[in-house]
Amino acid sequence: MKKILMSIAFLMATATFVQAQKWADLSNEQKLMKVKEFRDESQSYLKGLGLNQDQLADIDDVNVCYLTTLDRIDRYGKDDAAKQAYAKTVTKNRSVQMDAIMGPDKRAKYQQWLSDKIKNSPLAAGLK
Repeated sequence: MKKILMSIAFLMATATFVQAQKWADLSNEQKLMKVKEFRDESQSYLKGLGLNQDQLADIDDVNVCYLTTLDRIDRYGKDDAAKQAYAKTVTKNRSVQMDAIMGPDKRAKYQQWLSDKIKNSPLAAGLK
């Protein structure tokens, strides 16, 4: 479960790193700034795909719900196997919601953009 939470944090942070540094080395304020920067860049990309303000707000709502649900699963799950099973279900549900909001084609483009951001991140080199 912690791997999933760290993956999400990594996903949000990697897009904005301009210097090679570890997420764990950042203060909470620095992490918050990186997440905000990533969100702004992500929303700009999504606007470029043609999403409107209502869709962007819905995506934010889905992401907040997803992350808080993962946090609760991590806190209250009995063991790692149960946590993984719950997390897979929640992730599948998030995918369905994202497809409903932006459509499968735009979502595929967004996923590719995210994948490219991660691959090109200085932080990604330190995880290999």
